[in-house]
Amino acid sequence: MKKLRKIAVYGGSFNPIHNAHIAIIQAFVKKFKPDKLLLIPTNIPPHKSAENMATGSERAEMCRLALKDMKKVEVCDIELKREGKSYTVDTLRELSEMYPDSEFYLIMGEDMFVSLLDWRRPEEIFKLAVICTVARGGGDLTQLYEMDEKYKALGAQTVILDMKKSDVSSTMIRQAVFNDKSISKYVCEDVERYIYAHYLYMNKAEINYPRFHKVLKSRMGEKRYIHSCNVALEAVRLAELHGADKEKAKLAGLLHDVTKETPHDEQLALMRRLDVPLDELTLLCPKLWHAISGAAFVRHIIGIEDDDIFNAIRYHTSGRAGMSVLEKCIFIADFTSAERNYNGVAKMRELADKSLDSAILFGVSFSIADLAGKNSAIDPNAIACYNEVVLNKMKESN
Repeated sequence: MKKLRKIAVYGGSFNPIHNAHIAIIQAFVKKFKPDKLLLIPTNIPPHKSAENMATGSERAEMCRLALKDMKKVEVCDIELKREGKSYTVDTLRELSEMYPDSEFYLIMGEDMFVSLLDWRRPEEIFKLAVICTVARGGGDLTQLYEMDEKYKALGAQTVILDMKKSDVSSTMIRQAVFNDKSISKYVCEDVERYIYAHYLYMNKAEINYPRFHKVLKSRMGEKRYIHSCNVALEAVRLAELHGADKEKAKLAGLLHDVTKETPHDEQLALMRRLDVPLDELTLLCPKLWHAISGAAFVRHIIGIEDDDIFNAIRYHTSGRAGMSVLEKCIFIADFTSAERNYNGVAKMRELADKSLDSAILFGVSFSIADLAGKNSAIDPNAIACYNEVVLNKMKESN
């Protein structure tokens, strides 16, 4: 007789995955030694509110990060690919077809275990899998064991493991992030970094600089982070000198490169998810993307909806015709921040103190000449910016 493979199945919203989830996985792997454990993030959970839910791809990626060092454990996107609500019976049916000659062990928390009879087709679930849960110490387990006996009477095979009670929950973690409390004790380092890098569960109604710095550190290396801080400082100085809003200058300067070190495929996916229009030239020139994806990230993910800040980030590399004073300050600050040491930076700094337009012309001319020398495509916004400043100066001289 052919030996059945053991496949453990652990489903949930994992919004986000945390150390208690990992402990449960480790306990059942140790108990059953399965050939494979599938961790399955739900699409739309039928028994829970989907409020403040990270996207399926974000939750799946956090799961992959948390499980990357665990052998025979993998993230399965079977429910994320399925439209509508995620029903366990449908998942088990599909898995039975995908993995014939297998015995399934369905893992769930206490709360899900005691409510199983309210699920879709529980009698079929009993036939498709061994029902597994954990008994956490410190509470009344009467209902858990009463339901266990009831399920067995209905033909179910069940397993209850005793585990130390954990106070961590996904809800608690989301609340901690929202309130800017540390979550390092509850999730692994990679998941914590991902949460901040993608601005998940944050309070978007407030401007919070310590949080913004944490976001930047999670998205870029030390050199780029120092540059971002320096651009913010220089942007504030220029704003004060030339009459722009200093607070907006600080924000736009700090966040202008937020997606600079994000891989191009992720930038493209972000822009497509946010319906950012891209013309043919831009689509073929990934080096142009970070200003566009960065502006979209700041507006739609961080939640800063100010148009002037958006445009300052969107056009900080190219410039454009009709730039506001703030936009000019950010464009120039990116060129003249403290760590910049290219040939000509002293001249641009000197010009910036006297005339924003003179510094803009110097910077745009530098960029256009550099790109033309490399036979690279030139953003039409840069050409429009150059022409506008030149024409204005011609008018002034006549």
